[in-house]
Amino acid sequence: MTEKFWSPNRREFIAGAAATAALSAMPLPAFASNTVKVGDLEITTFSDGHINLPTSIRIAKPDPSKKEIYERAGQGGEVFKSPINVTLIRTPDELILVDFGSGPRFTPTTGKLEQALSDAGIDFSAISKVILTHGHPDHLWGSVNDFDELTFPEATYYIAEKEFAFWRDPEAAAKMLPEDRQAFAIGAKARFDAIEERIKFVKEGDEIVSGIGLIETNGHTQGHVSVEVNSGSDKLVVLGDALTNHVISFEYPEWHSGTDHLPDVAAATRKRLLDRLHNEKAMLIGYHLPPPAIGRVVKSGSGYAYEALT
Repeated sequence: MTEKFWSPNRREFIAGAAATAALSAMPLPAFASNTVKVGDLEITTFSDGHINLPTSIRIAKPDPSKKEIYERAGQGGEVFKSPINVTLIRTPDELILVDFGSGPRFTPTTGKLEQALSDAGIDFSAISKVILTHGHPDHLWGSVNDFDELTFPEATYYIAEKEFAFWRDPEAAAKMLPEDRQAFAIGAKARFDAIEERIKFVKEGDEIVSGIGLIETNGHTQGHVSVEVNSGSDKLVVLGDALTNHVISFEYPEWHSGTDHLPDVAAATRKRLLDRLHNEKAMLIGYHLPPPAIGRVVKSGSGYAYEALT
């Protein structure tokens, strides 16, 4: 039997006029970039825009007794805004990007990374490495621009072989449920075809450069990785989609999310990751956390909570 995986479709990401109007009560802070130092490394987050998501993707069967939690999580209505934060690591010698962003063909509210980088004076050809956390559209599709050219033409692209193998599997589209979500796999194949000559396969424990390595955080997808940055006594982990909501992912990591390919595995990964981040006193960056998307894991009762960098 072919194993099937849930994945949200493009239409679910594009809210209608009524839903967009309803979102006006939940504005996101406007920002171009936010920077933190990790030893002698400079880590900056850039906005790629946001996705309008139906709450039912995350909360299929709402529990009225949890209304306060949903509201704190920004998921009290029918639609919520999920910000997109792309990380740039500046070492003494290189510019390293974590994920490509959404590119020009995902949704109207995404694909802002190129402009954000340009506004910051970043030369795309100066980016020497791009580390891909996983192959969902908002992380991969920005690898090519409007003209189907490589957005970062001089970079080497570091991708977990397990993740690449999943999306390049001829059966990948058939594994997406329901069938109209197969565009994710089709889009991933097209992007991987375009960038394949520049791909270098990596795995957990591999170092990209000194002080920048990979952590296996699968579950959201089959080969999802996070990026660990160490410099001096400082540590920061770029999470990708391992922790996606500033309330639910941290305080209720056992709750399943409809955006995870392997929900049980993803829940176990969240619990393990929260323990690690707290015990190691590491800073974190979350791809979909509220701007500036930089913070820490703190104790809260018998569990954890998210504390944003201020």
